[in-house]
Amino acid sequence: MSEERKSGGRKVRKIESSKTKEAQTESTRLTTENSPLTTKMEVHHHPQLEHKPKPWKEYLLEYLMIFLAVMTGFFAESYREHIGDKNREKEYMISMVEDLKSDTAMAVKMISYAKVHNAMIDSVIQLMSAPDFKKNGRDIYYFARNISIPARVLYNDRTIQQLKSSGSLRLISKVKISNDIMAYDQKVREQYINMADGETLRDIYRQLAVKVFNATVFNTMQQGGKITRPANNPQLFSTDTGLINSYIGSAQYLKKLNETVANMSADLMVQAKQLIKEIENEYNLIDE
Repeated sequence: MSEERKSGGRKVRKIESSKTKEAQTESTRLTTENSPLTTKMEVHHHPQLEHKPKPWKEYLLEYLMIFLAVMTGFFAESYREHIGDKNREKEYMISMVEDLKSDTAMAVKMISYAKVHNAMIDSVIQLMSAPDFKKNGRDIYYFARNISIPARVLYNDRTIQQLKSSGSLRLISKVKISNDIMAYDQKVREQYINMADGETLRDIYRQLAVKVFNATVFNTMQQGGKITRPANNPQLFSTDTGLINSYIGSAQYLKKLNETVANMSADLMVQAKQLIKEIENEYNLIDE
C-alpha cells in the first residue's frame, strides 16, 4: 500500500515537472519571438533605373554651348586688348608729336649756329689772309675763340627709343606713319654722325689754335660764360706761314661740316613738320 502511494507520488511529480518544463519552454519561445533582436526588418526594394544613351543631337548642343562660351570669352579679351592697344598707340603718338616739335626747335638752333659760326670763319680767314692782319688782332682773336664753341644740340628721341626697346612699334597701325618715323630716326642718327665728325674737327682746330694764338689772351676773353673781345690789339703767338695755313685749313673744314649739318637740319625740320601733320590728322590730335 505504501509502495503504491510512493509510486503514485512519483508519477504526480513527474507530471508536474513535465508541465513546468513545457511552461518554461513556451515562455522562452515567446520571449525570443518578442525580442527586438529577432524582429524581422522590412526590406525596401528600389526600382532598377535604366540609363538610356543620349541622342547625338544633345551632345552636339552641349559642345556648341561650350564652344560659344569659350569663343565669347576669347573675343571679349581680344577686344579689351585691342582697345588698350589703341589707347597706348594714341599716347605714343601724342608723345611723338611733342618730341618732333622739340626737334624742330633744335633744327632751327643748329641752322642758326652754322650760319653765325661760318660767318666768323669767313671773317677770321679773310682777316688773317690780309697783308695788314696785325692791326686786326682784337677781331681775329674774338672770331678764332668763338669758332671752337660747339652747338650743343640734342634731338629728342624719347618716344622712338621707347617704341623700339619695348617692341611697341607693332602698335602703330598706320604703316606709312611707322615707316616715316623710322626714316626720320635714321636721318637723326646720320646727323649725330655728322656732329661727331664736327667734334673731331673741332679738336684738331683747337690744337692748332693754341699754337697760333696766345692762350693767355684767350683766357682773359672769358667773362661770365661769354666770349668778349680782348683788350688792346693782341698779336699772334706765331706768324709761321705753314702753321697759319694749317690753322686756316682746319677752320675751312669746320665751315664745310657746319654747312652739311645745317642742310641736314633743314631736311629734318621739313620731315618733322610733315610727320607732325600726318600724325595729327590720322589720330585727330589737332584739337587736343
